[in-house]
Parts: sequence; structure tokens; C-alpha cells
Amino acid sequence: MASLQSKIEGHQVNEVREKVRAFAEVAAAVRSDLQAAGLQISSEIAQEDAEGGDSCPAGCSQKTVYFVRHGEGVHNVAQRLWREASGYDGVSEPYTTDNDPDGKYVDAELTDCGVSQAEALRPRTTHLGVDLLVVSPLRRATTTGLLAFEAHVARGLPVLAHELLHETAGRHTCDRRLPRSALAAAFPSVDYSLLLDEADPLWGDGASRESCLALARRAAAFTQWLAQRPEQRVAVATHSGFLCAMMVSVLGLGGEGAWFGTGEMRTLRLTFRGV
Repeated sequence: MASLQSKIEGHQVNEVREKVRAFAEVAAAVRSDLQAAGLQISSEIAQEDAEGGDSCPAGCSQKTVYFVRHGEGVHNVAQRLWREASGYDGVSEPYTTDNDPDGKYVDAELTDCGVSQAEALRPRTTHLGVDLLVVSPLRRATTTGLLAFEAHVARGLPVLAHELLHETAGRHTCDRRLPRSALAAAFPSVDYSLLLDEADPLWGDGASRESCLALARRAAAFTQWLAQRPEQRVAVATHSGFLCAMMVSVLGLGGEGAWFGTGEMRTLRLTFRGV
């Protein structure tokens, strides 16, 4: 596994360290919530061709989950260039509502590099036994999932969009999803029945950013949903913030396990007790 340092760009190092620290601080509260709901979760790195359930102790269930971070998006490039510019103030972003009043970065898509990163996963995914693909409704994650698991989708693999997989919400226009009807028209192979709202319900007033605790609880809620699914091998295409919350706050991983690079896929076996 690559080191944490190698997965992030130089301009993000301090930001990522702060996120990992913040998610670690709320981990106890999140895992207490899960225990109160009667669910305990443990994880281990798994072989990509592993199947869940084979060695599961009595009273448990297991799933093999292929976690994927979306490939490079136009907003990732915009942030890099913004922070490299002379006069950068150290706090602003190119895709806040004040700097992006016309919505140029709304529901940001993949760059050509991001498409290539998603396609590069195909040699690893083609021969996997995958029962379900779940994607964030934001376009860059949906596109990554569809490209990476293209052979499976072509054979009829069910693809579900799930609002809980949304990136950290609010304030950043890149993280404001398109209306559900527009997404359904753009991605006809994706089932959007789990999206209850036409507009992005997590955007709010656009002035504030979702807290680490709120995001971590959203990751925990997705884990609870996943535990109830009948499928044993599930692919999940989502975002760096969500994945960091999942790894640190829900699964108790840190250090090298905390951060995904763009286009990275990691296979974990999750064990659920109390399902």
C-alpha cells in the first residue's frame, strides 16, 4: 500500500492531516452510535478475488467491498492551479459560490487524466465477482464506477446511486450535484430510485460546509445500509472526504489507511456483528 504522503499533492498535505485528525476525534462518537444501533464492524485488507462469508464466525456476516475514489476531476486541477498562483491567500477555493458565481464547477466532471485513471482499473476489475455497484450521485464518481466496472455493467450488473456516498456537502460548487432527472438522463444504466430529492438535499444554503461529524455519521449510515444488503461483493465509487470518514471514523483505520489517491481502488473485507 502506498504511503499517505505519496497519495496527496504537496498543497494538500496539511489539509489532509487535519481531516484525518478531525475524523479521528469524532470516531468514538460514531462507533458509539453504531453500537447503540446494535452493529459492530471490523475490517481487514482482502485479496481482490476474495468472497465474503466463507470464514465468517457464527452471528456475523461478511462482505468484500471494493472501495474506489473517483479519478482526477476538473475541480482537482482548478484547486491545484489556484493554490499555486501568486497571491494565494491560503484559505480561499476556486469553487466557492463567491468565486464561482456562474456554477462553472457544479457537479465537477473527470478530466482526461481522470478518465484514464478509471479505465486503468479495468484489468483489475474485469474478472472480479461483483454483485452490485453503488455510486455517489456526483458525476465524477458515477463515471469512474461505470468506466472501471464497464465489463460488469455491460453484462447487467445492478448500479445504484446513493445519496449517502455524496462528497462533503455545502459551500463548494463542485460538490453540488445536478438534479436527479438530469443525472438519470445522463446515466441511463444507473438506478436513481434511492435519491428522494430532485435537487441536492445536502447543499443547504451554500454558505457552510458539512462538519466532519455529520459526514462521519453519514458514512456510518451507509455502512448500516450496506450491512443489510444481500450482496456479498460490492463495489463502491465515491470521494476522498467520504472515504476518509469511512476509514478513520467508522473502521478505525489511520495513517496509510486513511487517504485514497485519485483513481485508487482498495479491497476490504468487512465483518458485521449484530446484523
